[in-house]
Amino acid sequence: MIKTLLLCAVFALPASAQDATLVKIHGPVSRLVAGSKKFIPAKGGEGMVFGDTIRVGKGGIAQLALSDRGAILLREQTIMTLKGTAQRTELSVAFGEFLIGLRKKLGPGQSFKVRTSAAVAAVRGTLFWGKADKADKSTTYAGFGNTVAVRALGKTVIVEPGKTVTVAYGQAPADPVPSEIGLDYAQKFAIDGSLQGIDSLAETDKLEK
Repeated sequence: MIKTLLLCAVFALPASAQDATLVKIHGPVSRLVAGSKKFIPAKGGEGMVFGDTIRVGKGGIAQLALSDRGAILLREQTIMTLKGTAQRTELSVAFGEFLIGLRKKLGPGQSFKVRTSAAVAAVRGTLFWGKADKADKSTTYAGFGNTVAVRALGKTVIVEPGKTVTVAYGQAPADPVPSEIGLDYAQKFAIDGSLQGIDSLAETDKLEK
């Protein structure tokens, strides 16, 4: 009886520990399970936990869902590790391009950050695009809904919808300027026309309170 209960508990662990879902993929996408040393091809539909890494190859797209909190969309030539906890989530992007949307404003004690080699972006419920350049290690962010606080070398700038900021590696953020990245650019992250519904977050008043 005890042995049976233990086996049930072991098999139940993956479901209870799932922190995100790799909902859809297109092209070459692989994942590195936390504690492992080898990337394995992804099929789509896999559950993920904090500590897992996603690698999107040339021509690929990956779409991840964070339960009902929002979605993370990744384009080709991107490596991202999911870190932290559900209350304090951090995406560590080695390099690559991403589109992130949170459907609910964060509550007290909650945080959601994106860390690259050049800067850290903190959000309070928003839709934004970013790209960490592999060659020069710079990072660029563009806002579509609500605001993004981008910080590097002790300086923080607020990126509002319709604005963009670039942070050179080892330097403080430049002042935000009008963005050349429009919402139509988000379609580059679509799979079968789907953006996991986060494109609707471009309007600030659609964010849930």
